[in-house]
Amino acid sequence: MPTPAFETSPSSSTAFIAAPPKPLDGFAPEEFRARRDALRATCPDGIILLRGSTEDEVVKPVNFRQNTAFWYLTGVETPGAFLVLLPEGISARAGNKDLAPEVREVLYLPARNATTETWTGPKLGPGEETQTATGIARVLEAGGLWGALQAWIGRNPIVYTLAPFGENARLTPAHALMQRLQNLAPIVQFRDLTLALARLRMVKSPAEQERLRQAIAITQEGQRAARKLITTHSVTHEHEVEAAIYAAFRNRGAHLGFASIVGGGINGSVLHYEDNDQPLRAGDAVVVDIGARFGHYTGDITRTYPVGGTFSPRQRELYALVLDAHERAISGYRPGQDTLLDLTDRCKAFFKDSPLHGVDSSGKEQTLDVFMPHGLSHHLGLDVHDLGDRELPLAPGNVITIEPGLYIPSEGIGIRIEDDYLVTETGLERLGPPLEKTLAEIETSGSG
Repeated sequence: MPTPAFETSPSSSTAFIAAPPKPLDGFAPEEFRARRDALRATCPDGIILLRGSTEDEVVKPVNFRQNTAFWYLTGVETPGAFLVLLPEGISARAGNKDLAPEVREVLYLPARNATTETWTGPKLGPGEETQTATGIARVLEAGGLWGALQAWIGRNPIVYTLAPFGENARLTPAHALMQRLQNLAPIVQFRDLTLALARLRMVKSPAEQERLRQAIAITQEGQRAARKLITTHSVTHEHEVEAAIYAAFRNRGAHLGFASIVGGGINGSVLHYEDNDQPLRAGDAVVVDIGARFGHYTGDITRTYPVGGTFSPRQRELYALVLDAHERAISGYRPGQDTLLDLTDRCKAFFKDSPLHGVDSSGKEQTLDVFMPHGLSHHLGLDVHDLGDRELPLAPGNVITIEPGLYIPSEGIGIRIEDDYLVTETGLERLGPPLEKTLAEIETSGSG
């Protein structure tokens, strides 16, 4: 509801600044320090500059959430923040006379404001308290960033930052940041930080792996809630299933990692179907692709359920093939060799060799590889499609999805089976407790 005009300017004399929230979300400060040190070692020849998100970038009614790159390096949720990592050879004092020359990391935060916090809640601010809480060497007021950057760039013009890309790149806050720096220090030379950061984020620490296990376990609770409703046909519409999934997440303190997909019949053949507003009809197969975000990390699990508890013969043979493709991807994984592209190529070759076929929209019979238009896998972490390199061999500590699927709109059928896996030295370890996916398990009563 819009705020009444007479409430938009609370008196600063009555406003109260409460204690700020704790950063890091339960992770140790050393976890984030190691990430920052690793990034500096990867890009040792320049200044690293990261911007946090602002309140304006979050579309209400969604609560503010820091962009994942910034959170990964700082554990800080405060809007309007900046992080600077300095290379060797630049004295921090050149940008701020109060900094010790050897300081290599500075977090810039907006000053705390009682009036603003009346509306948004308490926030971290500059000072020693935040330095102690975050483990970041110095935390200064954001207004001092630009003068310091100008001085530092005068000593080293190379600046690593996350460069925008795509048709709308010039409309992004990232481009605005680069333009401001260009105006401030015309000698600046930009380098894109995306690939370096992606390769760090691909390898999940033990603490990250544990957080992902928790997110995945909650995601499974959402799947079981969906399965019960669909296989017993005790609800009539997709949105009722979606509501039960969200309730399962919130009951465990989790949020949505991404918009839930509950697609019955032909809607299940739409890869990112999100309307979830159509009836569930007897005989439909329903694709349920969901992920709980718990402590910043996101699960991603897909199951396909028959409305009423029994697949048709055609649905059953396609489901069995997709499940076989899933299991073959796990058993056939080659440690130290396979890339995400390799996994996809083998899966599509398996579908192509199947004696089963489908009919495309033009009425032409096709091999089944035609009906899997997406990749088999993606990286998983802070984002559901986490940063990663599809052409780089998978390495221990990577967390990926395995999600073969077949989508035949002419038959009104979509089937996808997805679980999340940790890459180890010897193979792929499924994360989370067991979750039903065999035909016998899926077709039994949804009371389990």
